[in-house]
Amino acid sequence: MTTKFSLICATAEQRQRVLNECASPSGVEITVHVGGARNALAVMQKEQPDVLLLDLDQPDESAYELIDAATQRVPGVMVLLVTADASMNALKRAMRAGVRDVLEAPLTSDTLKLAQDYLRDAQANSSRFSDRSGEVHAFLSAKGGCGATFLATNLGYLLAKSGRRVLLIDLNLYFGDAATYLTDRKAPASVVDLARQAHRMDAALLDASVLKVRENLDLLVAPELPYQLEGVTADNVAAMIRLAHTEYDFILLDLGRTLDPATIKALDMADRVVLIVEQTLPALKDARRMVTVFDELSYGKDKLRLVINGYSKSALIRTEDVEKTIGLKVTRHIPASEEAVLNAINRGDPLPRISPRDPVSRALQQWAQDVSPAHVRPEKSWFATLTGGM
Repeated sequence: MTTKFSLICATAEQRQRVLNECASPSGVEITVHVGGARNALAVMQKEQPDVLLLDLDQPDESAYELIDAATQRVPGVMVLLVTADASMNALKRAMRAGVRDVLEAPLTSDTLKLAQDYLRDAQANSSRFSDRSGEVHAFLSAKGGCGATFLATNLGYLLAKSGRRVLLIDLNLYFGDAATYLTDRKAPASVVDLARQAHRMDAALLDASVLKVRENLDLLVAPELPYQLEGVTADNVAAMIRLAHTEYDFILLDLGRTLDPATIKALDMADRVVLIVEQTLPALKDARRMVTVFDELSYGKDKLRLVINGYSKSALIRTEDVEKTIGLKVTRHIPASEEAVLNAINRGDPLPRISPRDPVSRALQQWAQDVSPAHVRPEKSWFATLTGGM
């Protein structure tokens, strides 16, 4: 089957260079035009290519607006931008306009082969996991500091390590920092960027937007700054989760404590709502309020999971006190190990990776095993790795 590429070059000289120097990959039919972003819509409508390559030196805001208008009118065309500006800011702006990726100038035969590979991968991503029906687990702290983000990220790491494909979505839009628990790398896009493109959302766009933290573990990050959140509507969040359903085995949602329409939609779609508490009176009071809200939302008790984090048998508030106050049975205790947990957070590494024998790591490993029964080979500690121990 022949793949159709349409190329738009800025000048006649660039067009001639492409025609002279760029060999067409096998199975690709290419047409080359002279113009700019203003020509994108007409070319896409007339030629209906599989891929449009826009060769623009330094696209400005008006160019991005024209690209955005074209991709909204003809959403089935994959648009790739070839430019000298390959910065993260340029990539984010391009993706908001509907561009799937930014390729480094100049446009060469290698660029065409890369575009062909990109299209092939995107088509594979669209069908590779179509038979999946991922489970959605929403994590919510009863009070700030109860550790929902730590538990969601570390559980996600262990589920991915067991061979499950995991997506963590940071929906704490004002203060989300899930990425810092796992990596120091920058994400190509955020929840806000993806939500703005809900009308063109597909598996390829999702794959291009996530931060690939580790094998089988992807992360869709919260925005760096808490503004311009109007695009994160309940409908757009629902579209993200529905798409993730077909791509991943587990979707873990790290939610903020603001119960806005988008958060409530995420909670509605969750198979499990994991409410995290500590053995403190303020946390219990807030948890009780949340459970009241859950009752009003008609969530059954089988949907809710109550987890005590930082659990201590000697604490003044006992498990039975927690259950009586909140009105739910405690389903899991995560023991206190403050020094190890803080060390992992400050290093930006999952605790089970750096301290697999810590009590918290063991509790998390059991949690992962209960959620997705599979044999997970424990990580060696750093000391065992150095000494060759088992």
